[in-house]
Amino acid sequence: MELYELIDLNDCPLCGGGALLEEENGCSYYVMCMECGCHSVNIDFHNESERRQAAEKTALLWNTGKVISSSPGE
Repeated sequence: MELYELIDLNDCPLCGGGALLEEENGCSYYVMCMECGCHSVNIDFHNESERRQAAEKTALLWNTGKVISSSPGE
């Protein structure tokens, strides 16, 4: 089973769109809204034992509404 299948993501806290857990360059994770493009911060990992922790921490930040948006006024 893939890591992204094990982690639950809430819908986007800004627009309600679907969220996607992304791995960037094999060294960090972030969550991004597929509708409005807002995203979480990148959480780095340095080895396989830190990989799942990084994905879970990224999801936790997203699920609690800690997002970055490039909307006007942000």
